[in-house]
Amino acid sequence: MTGISENELKEKHGEVSTELRKQIKKLEGVLDIYRQEHGKLELFFAQVEEAISAIPQVPIYYHRPRKTMPGKSICAAVMHISDTHMGSVQNPDEIEGFNEYNPEICDARCMNYTESVVKWVQLHRLAYRIDELHILVTGDLISGDIHDELKITNAFPSPVQVVRAGELLARQIMFVAPHFSKVVVHFLCEDNHSRLTKKPQAKEAGLNSMNYLVGEIARIYTKEQSNIEFNIYPAYEIVIGILNRRYLILHGHNIRGWMGIPWYSIERKIAKEATARMGLMMDEYFAKRNEIGFHKMIFGHWHQPMDHPLYSCSGSVQGTDAYDHKDGRHAGPSQSAWFIHPKHGEFDRTNFSLK
Repeated sequence: MTGISENELKEKHGEVSTELRKQIKKLEGVLDIYRQEHGKLELFFAQVEEAISAIPQVPIYYHRPRKTMPGKSICAAVMHISDTHMGSVQNPDEIEGFNEYNPEICDARCMNYTESVVKWVQLHRLAYRIDELHILVTGDLISGDIHDELKITNAFPSPVQVVRAGELLARQIMFVAPHFSKVVVHFLCEDNHSRLTKKPQAKEAGLNSMNYLVGEIARIYTKEQSNIEFNIYPAYEIVIGILNRRYLILHGHNIRGWMGIPWYSIERKIAKEATARMGLMMDEYFAKRNEIGFHKMIFGHWHQPMDHPLYSCSGSVQGTDAYDHKDGRHAGPSQSAWFIHPKHGEFDRTNFSLK
């Protein structure tokens, strides 16, 4: 067997080293560009915050009772806001009159839902003590520019959609704030309609998104209200806790499916999440923190309200559009809300029709 000479060995390794140095230099260039772009993004967020004035605090009408009346349990109310699609326009003549949508209708439907939730809670206070409201916001609050047809048919460009959506969400939050001792907002950033890339990204998708700005605008508008806690999660999914229930919230755009609601894909998503987290919970670190396990998955995206012991989906504010109509999918505009009992869990989930 013929061996390799020392000179040949040096030459061979020299070529490999040269190529590796070339690749490292190229990657360092990519990293520099990323750092510059990320810095611009952070500066932009700071400038947005400086340009917005918070809404003055409004009086809180509801005051937590010192004592709970016998027979009354302390429960929490949950509002689920998803798929508002601010900026979208749907001509009713295009879909046989099944639906109509524009920014003015969007405003009216969202505020009608918010007002209905307050009345619904006041009714339940005859039987339960309800001090807190938790608002789950799971994305697609703007129509966005992810498809060429949306760029043409939207009422206004994405930056305007962001401002309008942020203002609308702030109005919804400020409307309910006086009626509870505490309002907790759980705002999830990552979705599909507000993304800034042609194809969905994985890393930093929650930050590189118009929806992050929607959340920041709403947070800044409501920051002077003393009983509001506003949480922004720039992530694909997050586990949150409400009383004795833990929810895995996500938008739902990565649940694969076709021909309507992807039942099998939802079940598979639940199984994969449960399996992965079961292993982590065996780790002493996560077991002590109790931040991985969940009772139920909450999402939107599919525009059809549904509820299952392991998952639930919100309807959309928009309702049926031309994309749905051509495939025979029809769902009226709706948003969901429910209560959580400290012993019995969820009860009285209501799908509020917005049409």
